[in-house]
Amino acid sequence: MVASMWTALLSRIRSIPPGRPRALAALGLALLIAGCTGGGYTWGWYVVMPTTDEGRTNFFYLIAGFGYTLQLTALGFGMGVVIGLILAVLGMSHSAVLRSFVRGYIAFARAIPTFVLLLWVYYALPVLMQSLPPEIANLPGIYHVTNLSPLTAAALTLALSAGAFLSEIFRAGIEGIPKGHVEAARSVGMSRSQALRRIVLPQALRRMLPPTASQFIQTTKDSALASTIGFRELTRRVSELQNQTYKPLELYTFLAIEYLIIIIFLTYLVRVMERRITID
Repeated sequence: MVASMWTALLSRIRSIPPGRPRALAALGLALLIAGCTGGGYTWGWYVVMPTTDEGRTNFFYLIAGFGYTLQLTALGFGMGVVIGLILAVLGMSHSAVLRSFVRGYIAFARAIPTFVLLLWVYYALPVLMQSLPPEIANLPGIYHVTNLSPLTAAALTLALSAGAFLSEIFRAGIEGIPKGHVEAARSVGMSRSQALRRIVLPQALRRMLPPTASQFIQTTKDSALASTIGFRELTRRVSELQNQTYKPLELYTFLAIEYLIIIIFLTYLVRVMERRITID
């Protein structure tokens, strides 16, 4: 019975025109078969089917996590861009101390898994702040560090991690511009800052946009780690519902489809952007 179903599945996939998203169609048909068969496992897709009151409630509860996931990604990536720009500028300075600091930070951020960094920021950083002398602990802003919310801790973690990679992207983009362009700008009377703003950055931005967009996609995927500290984004919501319904196949598959939709959409935007940007 199962073999005949998979044979039918493969024939349906082959019949899909090349221009259609075969991968998504294959996944959908495979999940349908998997949900209807398999060692006596009771079909449980009703938990997310909006055709019933229970399924409708669960469905909208789960997809509400999209907003929280995108909020976390935007905050983390936005702060990461700021950190990356600062590190890129410091890394190109004439000071050996600053360059060493930047290299050390990048090496540290790349060596520590994002999940471990998240646990340290959420659990260890507040303890460290509370152990500071009173004259430092009473400074403005320290209280917020000692009482991090899951959103703040997760956004800070994503920013620290993404900033290290973005700094290398920004530095490579700026240093990839031929020095002759800067010299030509200086020869016509531009200052160094004017040459950077009018000549270097417009060219560097075209080189930096594709890898920066790819890093944004990676940050989106890393946002799922926030579920471990209680932030109710996509992954957390699915885990909570799974603990109530005991339907891991359906719910975690639904979660995979949610992330698949996000990543495919972002990947499509990146490809469109790459086609539109011409690097001389």
